[in-house]
Amino acid sequence: MDFLDDILEERKAHLSQSMLCTFMADARVDPKQRLSFIPAMIFFTMGFRDILSALRDNSDKSALQLTVHRHCDKDAFHWQWYLDDLEAIEHGRRLLCLPTAQAFTDVWSPLNHATRETVYHAIHLAKTWRTPFYRMVLIRALEATFSCFNEPMYTLVDQLGLAERLHYFGRIHRHAEASHSTTLTGLPDPVHSPTEDEHATASFLVHQVFDAFRRMFDCWYAARLSSQAMRPAA
Repeated sequence: MDFLDDILEERKAHLSQSMLCTFMADARVDPKQRLSFIPAMIFFTMGFRDILSALRDNSDKSALQLTVHRHCDKDAFHWQWYLDDLEAIEHGRRLLCLPTAQAFTDVWSPLNHATRETVYHAIHLAKTWRTPFYRMVLIRALEATFSCFNEPMYTLVDQLGLAERLHYFGRIHRHAEASHSTTLTGLPDPVHSPTEDEHATASFLVHQVFDAFRRMFDCWYAARLSSQAMRPAA
């Protein structure tokens, strides 16, 4: 899928300049405060499992679909790391200490609509374009979008001395991604020669994913301002 490289790099360059990514890298802001948006990620992190499920097709034994499954398998349990990290980060503990009704109300509030919509839209794309080729395009796009997030986040966590303590945001996740990339690099690429229509649809799907992530990142950036509203009710 080398034909996607240029469009992915172009979209990554723009997404890396989003308000959220810039905020995470802003040395003028207290490092701990730059983690304040993390509770707003919960719907996406948990919902990502459903995105992966929508990309699976256990009845398809083709080489390309098996590659899709390898990608899905390596990310299927990462939500557990995120929940562990919520307990280790002050802003995460604030969410966990909320009364259940208030916590759910925050997750499903209008403020977090773009996060929920990103999960819904990704599932819609996966269920609408149901071929191994398009599923692999969606995976490439999803991985590319989150690489824009991971780079400043890993740097921030290193600055806070939390790389070993945190799992989803720390060294465990980082090493898992690097190991997975190395493993896949050593495997032969499944042979698929996309048609002209597939080229056009693949570009469309990449833009759809990046546009949704841009809105979600803006949502998370806005959520940093509401961190005080996450205090447990008196």
